[in-house]
Amino acid sequence: MQKNKGRNNFEKRFKECDEKFNTIFKLTSVASKIIRSDLTILKVNKALCDLLDYLPEEIEGTKILDHACEEYIAHWHHLQEMIWAKQVPFFKLKACLYRRDRTRVWVDVTTILYNDQGETFGFTVLDDISSFKRLEESQKRLNLALKYTSTAIWELDLDTHKVFRSRDHDEIFGYPQRQEHWSLESYYGHISASDLPAFKEALSNIEAEGGLDVQVRLNRPDGVLQWLNIKGKTETGKDGKAVKLIGVINDITTDKIIERHKDDFISIASHELKTPVTSLKGSVQMLQRDANRQSERTRRLVMQASKGINRISLIIDDLLNAGKNYRDQIELRKTNFNLFELVREIVDLFAFNDQPAVTITGKEDIMVHADSERIGRVLTNLISNAVKYAPGTAEIRVELIDDESQVKISVIDNGPGIVAEKIPLLFNRYYQADEQQHQFSGLGLGLFISANIINKHGGEIGVDSMPDERTIFWFTLPK
Repeated sequence: MQKNKGRNNFEKRFKECDEKFNTIFKLTSVASKIIRSDLTILKVNKALCDLLDYLPEEIEGTKILDHACEEYIAHWHHLQEMIWAKQVPFFKLKACLYRRDRTRVWVDVTTILYNDQGETFGFTVLDDISSFKRLEESQKRLNLALKYTSTAIWELDLDTHKVFRSRDHDEIFGYPQRQEHWSLESYYGHISASDLPAFKEALSNIEAEGGLDVQVRLNRPDGVLQWLNIKGKTETGKDGKAVKLIGVINDITTDKIIERHKDDFISIASHELKTPVTSLKGSVQMLQRDANRQSERTRRLVMQASKGINRISLIIDDLLNAGKNYRDQIELRKTNFNLFELVREIVDLFAFNDQPAVTITGKEDIMVHADSERIGRVLTNLISNAVKYAPGTAEIRVELIDDESQVKISVIDNGPGIVAEKIPLLFNRYYQADEQQHQFSGLGLGLFISANIINKHGGEIGVDSMPDERTIFWFTLPK
């Protein structure tokens, strides 16, 4: 009797343990399965079904190799060998499985060997590491992009001055191997003495500016010129105070060399143009002095030629002086003039059959006090850009709006527009927007010079654009 009672208690406890195992197996949030030595899936829980997007009956009876990504099949054979051939009690591996829709899921697999009624099985737990895998792949792509674009990422702790940086950061500063420590002060010894004050000033204005954007030259042992553009945006703490600066460091040496070549070309070309233009200007002035013996038509043509030569002379002077401190070098010759008449004069220059019609809307008696030659140049540049970059547009409109304190002039086209991320760059020196991958002539100075002319007048200049609909370049002049 006692023996039977003991056996019954043992069977009862075994049944309870078995039920507990099945309950835990079914309800655990970790994907789990039981496999046989031939890798047949005998049992799965709900978490695994959710992971692979199958019903239990659609998975049970299949082999794990049916769901394995091709390049990971060998991993499962290795598990099979270690667990059943070599009787290793547990084994870990990384694997990739296909879901029902053939998307991939990466998993960390832990398999535990156990015996049941004389047969050996594997209890397998699968941890979903897809997000970590995607992060890893993204990090690889980022590192590759940084490497081939000569870009490094840096993060400055504004309290400790410690710098966290990407893998290739130190290489930009001439180190073949990563340095053990790097702080804000580490940059000082690498930046040239002439540019170090500008770098320190940018750092001191981080709080007010919300970041920094400064170009510096490096001190290199080999004496080779190297330029860096150091950028960063601040991140604030709960108290609203800036706690760190995160940004990029770009090697812009090639851009600077190209910029210098452009400067040299512009300087040489402008100087070479000055002599024939001066000669041409003298000839026109002689014709103007002889105006009494000319017909009305000839006098009008000579007057237009004189205005054109004056504009060319002004353009040459602007090109010669179109450095970064160009605005400070501009000397305005302000007069009172009728803005509508100036716009009409500029518009007449574009009255050709093969170009879109340019129309004017607004009051015809708007008087402004400004440099008419330079405002004419701004208008010429904006209209010519509309003609060049919006060739499919049927009409270009110049709109004048007269307010109490200022006049707003807009040049509107219905061309392809400009994407938002390029708009802040349009008024930079030498920048050219190439929206449709076309090659356009020009040096990228038109909008840069226009912006400086308008700013010198105390006005504003900007652009509003909706891709595939319209673009509006506008500027204001105080009255």
